[in-house]
Amino acid sequence: MVVMMLGFTCGITPLAGAADSAADTNTCRAEVLKFEETVAFVRQAQGNAAASAMREKLLPAKVESDILFSKGYCGIARYLREKKLTR
Repeated sequence: MVVMMLGFTCGITPLAGAADSAADTNTCRAEVLKFEETVAFVRQAQGNAAASAMREKLLPAKVESDILFSKGYCGIARYLREKKLTR
């Protein structure tokens, strides 16, 4: 709180970058959530085995884990976009 107050009195917003990053992260999480909702729909319609097979084919667990730890949710969202797995 003090940092924010000091930032505003000096005309600097030290948390502006953090706020932008948080907004980007929320956008990326929303994209990943849409993919997860699609998997959940398949799970509900065709069962766990079909959903797991589809998910593993489209986004292997190893790839997801590597991207998540190195690039975060925005990395996963970028991967999904590159593979044309999002709208």
